[in-house]
Parts: sequence; structure tokens; C-alpha cells
Amino acid sequence: MNDQAIAGNHPAQKLVSGLAEIRSNWTSGQRRVAKQLCKKLLTDFPNDGDLLQINGLICNESGEIPEAVKSLESACNSPSPKAVYFTDLAAVLANAGYEAQAKPVLQEAVKRFARDGKIHLQLGLIEARGMGTRNAIPHLKRAIALAPDDWTAWSAMGVVLLSLDDIEAALQHLAKALKYAMAKGDKKAVSDIRISIGECQKELGNVKEACALFEAVLADEPHNIRAWHCLTLATKVPQEHPARAVIYDIYQSGRYQTMPVNEQEMLLFSIGKVEMERKNPDAAMKALNEANKTKRQTITYSPTAIEDMLEHVRKCFPAERFAHLGPIRHDADEPQHIFVVGMPRSGTTLIEQILSSHPEVFGAGELDTMVFHHHALIEHKVRNGRKREDVMKYDDDFIHILGQAYRQETLGRIKRIQAAGATDHPPRRIVDKLPSNFTRAGMLALMLPNTRIIHCRRHPLASCFSIYNRRFGGVQNFAYDQRDLGHYYNTYESFMDHWRDVLPADRLIEVDYENVVENLEDQARRLIAFVGLGWDDACLDFHKTERQVRTHSALQVRQPIYRSSLKGWEPYVKHLGPLLETLGLDESGNPVSAQSKRAS
Repeated sequence: MNDQAIAGNHPAQKLVSGLAEIRSNWTSGQRRVAKQLCKKLLTDFPNDGDLLQINGLICNESGEIPEAVKSLESACNSPSPKAVYFTDLAAVLANAGYEAQAKPVLQEAVKRFARDGKIHLQLGLIEARGMGTRNAIPHLKRAIALAPDDWTAWSAMGVVLLSLDDIEAALQHLAKALKYAMAKGDKKAVSDIRISIGECQKELGNVKEACALFEAVLADEPHNIRAWHCLTLATKVPQEHPARAVIYDIYQSGRYQTMPVNEQEMLLFSIGKVEMERKNPDAAMKALNEANKTKRQTITYSPTAIEDMLEHVRKCFPAERFAHLGPIRHDADEPQHIFVVGMPRSGTTLIEQILSSHPEVFGAGELDTMVFHHHALIEHKVRNGRKREDVMKYDDDFIHILGQAYRQETLGRIKRIQAAGATDHPPRRIVDKLPSNFTRAGMLALMLPNTRIIHCRRHPLASCFSIYNRRFGGVQNFAYDQRDLGHYYNTYESFMDHWRDVLPADRLIEVDYENVVENLEDQARRLIAFVGLGWDDACLDFHKTERQVRTHSALQVRQPIYRSSLKGWEPYVKHLGPLLETLGLDESGNPVSAQSKRAS
């Protein structure tokens, strides 16, 4: 080769050898050296995609998120971009809490690299992490079609189906994922998938089988935070459990602080639960306060935005909109719909379980159907030329379309579930117990004839503390700060005053959790009468009813009524000052009088 050719190849050789040296230092833990080498090489090759990509990843590992985003954006805009640049950029954005910004990155990548399964997979995962769980399914199906032996897509689809309560389909996908992960010898993947299968078994009521799966993972990996967290949710973990010492060492040494945030949350919430079971309130609250603080830092929540939203709904549904509603007809338009609403942890699962123990009632669980069609219909009308502010006046046409979409999907879902269970006995009543539907009570009362709403109430401290000591899988962004939580409860309580004033008495009934616990039969008979059915003694043996229950109360409703939850917050009250102050309660849980407030 002549001197001119050698000189021409020199820059390329410098880039290749430089990238190799950077990767070698990075993978061996010499991040600072790798970063310095990147900076130096970028002066000669500022537009090289591979170099910009690795620089972005190193910045991300160093906690320099803006620099990481800038470098990866430059990689995506380089002369010869690769699909991995886009997926890396989206992952950095999503993990930093900017999922809304990550989605358009992946949507652009889909246009350029339509046959790259990893892009579809990541887009599906981002949809699943937000409010668009259903929107994840087409992307995950495409990922599976493009890479049918990739366990990650099968596993992601299984987790999404689990979140949508399609447990049997979830188990089928997770079985495929397990098969492919085992074939590739990916031990971490095998553990993750077994934990997901365990979560499915727990939702089906197979607690023993679920715990066996969690235990099997912990036997091989006693440091597995997710398996430990799931085990603590499924059962009381004995103090002598082999993994306990390992987990507590990670906690007490502070090593958990270098873990991914979601693992930090799981560890801290699980420690809080274990210490609560040991009746050690100081240690429990230490872990829970840190758990909630850690979670709160990853989310965006505005109390005033909630107030504004609910005030808008209040104005859209004055008393006049319900004046035309005639008396409920118990035997018309069956099956009829029952919505159980309220704060989380207010007894909604218990009420649904009592109702669903009646042979003519189908308990559908916490359906996302209403939420999905509500938002989808708004977007559909806006795309077709309506102004958003006009659509969100929720006129009669909007309400009618929403009701038909909700009913069609719900009946189809029940038909599929019953077909899988080899029964075609049509229910006379269908229960949907998504607590947050309290914000839509006006729509619920208008969208279908003979709809009934059951509002579950519980002492504010009992409800709020039960929320505060749990890590929710869904969007409960108000839950992770005592003042946010108290403010949300006050706003919810004030908002329910509106529905109490405007909804007819045969459309809305209110049930106090404490009354159900103290006098089950009277309250159960009251509920069954309200929904227009004859009494059945099975409603008193609700804990014997076999059905899928997917909430934090899943284990409790499989047991008889217990009274220990009535004032479970009392041992922790000295740690709940911000919550008490926001709720306007004293340490006994009683309202603070105006005179007492002035004196303080």
C-alpha cells in the first residue's frame, strides 16, 4: 500500500482503535478514563454516531443526564444513524422520567427502522409504563413477529396482559418467554419470568404456588429484590428466612442506594411491611418515609391540577343533567352495571367480593375500560375537528357513545372469561370496582340506564395510612407524600359532596368500611337490596368465593372479616404529623376544632 493510501486510512484507524480503547476502559470500570478518551476523540470525530452513542451512555452512567441526551440526540442526527442510537436515547429519557419525550424518539425510529423488533419492544414497554397499557399490545405483537424467539417481547406481553387482568393469556406468553430464556441460558431472565408467573398465580388465588416460585428464585439469588418484595406481599416472611439476612444487610449497609430506583422502592416498601408485621413502628416508618420520598422524586404531581380538573367536572354535571332520570328498574336492560368507587384502600375490594359472591353477580375487578374509552373518545373527536374545550363539556352525544363502547367491551370481556371457565350463565349484575371512577360518577349515572354507584368510605387516617405504606403498580401519584395524600383526600371528599347533592338516591349509595366490619350481615343485605337482587347467604361467606382479585387487598378478601385494620394507623401516628395537619385531625383521629387550631 502506498503512502497516500496509508495516510487516507489513518483517521479511520484512529477512530477504530480509539473506540476499542474507550470500550475496554468502560467495561473494566474505568469510567473516568473512558470519558476523558471520549472527549478527546470527539474533537477529531464530532459527528461519528458510534462515538456519540458511547459518550452518551457513559454520561448517563455518571448521572449527567442532559449531557447524555445531547450526545445521543447528536448520534441520532449523525450521517449514518443506527436503530440502537434511538433506543438508547429513549431509554435514557424514560429512565429519567421523561417518557413523554421518549415516545416521539421511538416513533421516529419506527419510521426509519420499521423491521427492528427492539424499537417496537421498547415503544411497547414505554406505553405499558404509562396510561396507555393497551397501546403497548400492537407494538409488542410486532416485536414478537419480528423476533419470535426473543424472550423479552414474550415476557413484556405477559406482564402487560397481567396488568390488564388477562391472566390466562399472560401465563401463556410467560411460558413462551421462559422457554426461550432457558434455551439461551439467561439466568437473570429466567428468574424475572418466574417471578412474573408467580404474580399471576397470586392473582388467581394460588398463593402457595406463587410463594414457591418466589422462594425458588430467592434460593438461587437471595439478593433478588423483586422476588423478596413479591414474597412479602404474598405472605408474612419469618425472621429466620434465609434471604432476610441478605436483604437486611443490603438495606442497613446503604448499598441499595446505588441500585436502580425501582429496586430501591421495592426494597424500602418491603422492609416497611416486614417491620410493621414485627410491630416495630419506628423502624417501619423510617423505611416507609424513605420509600415514599424515593418514589415521589420520580413522578410529577400537582395538587392544584387535580382541584382544577374536578372543578371542571363539577361544572359539567349540575343537578339539571340528572333531572330526567326516572326510578331504577331492577329487571330491565340486564345485565345492569354497578360501579364501586372511592379512595384506594377504602374497602372497594371487600364490597366487590361480597357482591360477587351472589350467584347472579359477576365481579369484573378494576377495569380500565372506562378510563380508556373516556380518553380515546376525547382524542377521536379532537382529531376529527372538534375543539378540545368543547369536547370536554361532555355533552349527551359524548355520554351516549361512551356508554355504548363501555358496555360492548365489558360484555365481550365477560363472555370470553365465562367461555374459558366453561360457563355461559349470563349475570344480572356486573361490578366494576375501579376506585378512581368517583371522578366520573356523573358520566356513569347517565351513560347507561339503571346504573348504580356504590361509594366506599373509610376513616381518612385509615385509608391514607394504608395507601402510604404500599407501592402501587398503577398511577397513584398523590400517594407518596403525606401532604399530597392529605390534600388529595380532602379534595376527593369535597368532590363527593357534589355527587351526593345531585345524584338521585337510587343511583348512589354510600357504605362505610367500619360499618361493614362491625355488622357484616346488615350491610351486605343493604347492598344486595340496593342492586335489586334477592338475598343469598353466600354473600356472608365471601372469603370462600373463588375468583381473580388483583389489588393490594387480594389476600385479605380471601379471609373472614377482621377488625385489626380499623385503627391500624394508631401505632404510627407520631410519624404522621404532616398528614394529620393536612387532614385537620388530632392524634386520636378526631377533627381539630377551630378553637384548637387558633390556640396552636
